[in-house]
Amino acid sequence: MRLRDFSLRAEDFGHYGQGLERPECVVITSDGIWTSDLRGGLAHVREHGNPELLGHGIGEPNGFSRRADGSFVVAGIGDGAVHLILPDGRTHTLLESYDGKRLGAVNYACADGPERIWVSVMTRKSHWSEALRQEQPDGYILRLDGAQRPPQIVADGLGLTNEVKVSPDGRHLYAVETLYARLVRFAIRSDGTLGPKETVGPDNLGRGALPDGFSFDRHGNIWVTMISENGILVIDTRGDVHRLYRDANEPALEVLARGIETRTGEVDHLVACAEVNGPLRLPTSLAFGGADGRTCFIGSLGLTHLASFRLPAELI
Repeated sequence: MRLRDFSLRAEDFGHYGQGLERPECVVITSDGIWTSDLRGGLAHVREHGNPELLGHGIGEPNGFSRRADGSFVVAGIGDGAVHLILPDGRTHTLLESYDGKRLGAVNYACADGPERIWVSVMTRKSHWSEALRQEQPDGYILRLDGAQRPPQIVADGLGLTNEVKVSPDGRHLYAVETLYARLVRFAIRSDGTLGPKETVGPDNLGRGALPDGFSFDRHGNIWVTMISENGILVIDTRGDVHRLYRDANEPALEVLARGIETRTGEVDHLVACAEVNGPLRLPTSLAFGGADGRTCFIGSLGLTHLASFRLPAELI
């Protein structure tokens, strides 16, 4: 089966785990499946039974990743800081201000080697929704290098910066500009600075269609969660878009789109998009795993478990 021939129906989705609170980000490691959890840290998800919690005190944990030493770097979107959770659960704040000012709505922390972290900030305002009412985007990407050198803003003026991840070959940093409904990337230079912004795939994925999180497959295709449409799409290596699943609340999506266009958007406009009967409710993140790597696990804002689906063997 070719990617362009693959699609999903509501009945293709299952669920994994239970008792999660705001599992916005999902990460799969050698010891299992982890999600961010509203209770202040991360949840180690079990297929059956309640999760085991790790870490504490983080205000609304959001995007996170794992270092080789077993620790996690975590974005606190609620407290506007970057945190470190050690393997034993001890939790420390790595950064909460830059140039004397609060960071803003910190969305994602991407570990890149033992020291470097790429941090996406949706807006310099305290809450991400304030960006919906701004004329000029003020999202940015910050690079942390441990004690080697001070933090540095390496990309600025982004439209609600969401997930950021390094490409499998290590050459580019990919990012979601949610407000502009697109994916972009930057070449990573040898000195740790970023090259000019390049659009990946279409310049706009559709009116009101807001991408949130993404994951690379081994072929280089990019799988994307569409939070406002309760959907999933793939941008292939040629830049073509394949929409695998879409379950939009059309009236709510129209209100959201109009709010974005007129700079009058509200949190409730997005929340209303979750009012559907299907298996996805505001999907935000996805990752591939399982014994054969053919199961996709999906994090979201509107479920207390992970949604999942199986991929045909030909696509993995």
